[in-house]
Amino acid sequence: MIEIRWHGRGGQGAVTSAELTALAAIHEGKFAQAFPSFGPERRGAPVLAFNRINQTGHIRVRAAVNEPDIVIVLDPGLLYITDVTSGLKREGTLVINTPKAINDIKPEFGGPWRLAVVNATAIAREALGVPIVNTTMLGALVRATDIFALESLTEPVKERFGARAGSNLDACRKAYEEVIIAEPVAAAAKRTGITQTEVLPGWKEILPGCPVIEPGNASQYRTGDWRSQHPVYDYSKCNKCGLCYIFCPEGCVEPKDDGYFTANLYYCKGCGICSAECPKDAITMVEETQ
Repeated sequence: MIEIRWHGRGGQGAVTSAELTALAAIHEGKFAQAFPSFGPERRGAPVLAFNRINQTGHIRVRAAVNEPDIVIVLDPGLLYITDVTSGLKREGTLVINTPKAINDIKPEFGGPWRLAVVNATAIAREALGVPIVNTTMLGALVRATDIFALESLTEPVKERFGARAGSNLDACRKAYEEVIIAEPVAAAAKRTGITQTEVLPGWKEILPGCPVIEPGNASQYRTGDWRSQHPVYDYSKCNKCGLCYIFCPEGCVEPKDDGYFTANLYYCKGCGICSAECPKDAITMVEETQ
């Protein structure tokens, strides 16, 4: 049985990717399941999705995938806030959406698994007009793993996207052609990150009555990790109108002592409303990886 874990952000299509993967496998007569894992957060928050694919029989396991054969990372910004290789099996496959060359990625994310990289964001912008990389990454996945034929995605994509299926299939094929693959190396690169394996407290750690010690403490919740873009101010254009401060839905824009404003990147989710409302075009949204 093949187990897959998808890392993405809300709105990027990780859940759809998992569903299309399962449908493509079923199209070939295999058994497959797809399911997501996410909290009540909004668009931009980290999201997990999972697949299991079996050649010969029904799949009885319903738990999250903690030791995947394949990991796909839809957003390069997630590489440095979570340990995407947590539990990845030796001789597995890691597929990353990144504009970086594979030789630049290999020192940090190479290991005893196959490494594949593709600039899925650029492909999606060209083919779809938006940086939604779900179908694009499916092409890279198929090329790197051969878990099913590329043609098996055609019907699921048509059923899911209707009139937009053609451009999504074009993005999928282009990623299939452009993905770069490196073979496994002897040992995993050393880096720090947050494991995706959920560790729950035992009965000795839980206080009697299970009280909530810090209810609603949003100030300690780093929502800045959700974003894929962040605002950059050009103060030579700013007229100190304060519209960015007024329209920020999260209250992340703060006044400075000199009358200008700045975004608190600890909490900023990168929604881009400040940039859209600025009458002087003094705020530019920049990709988080830059």
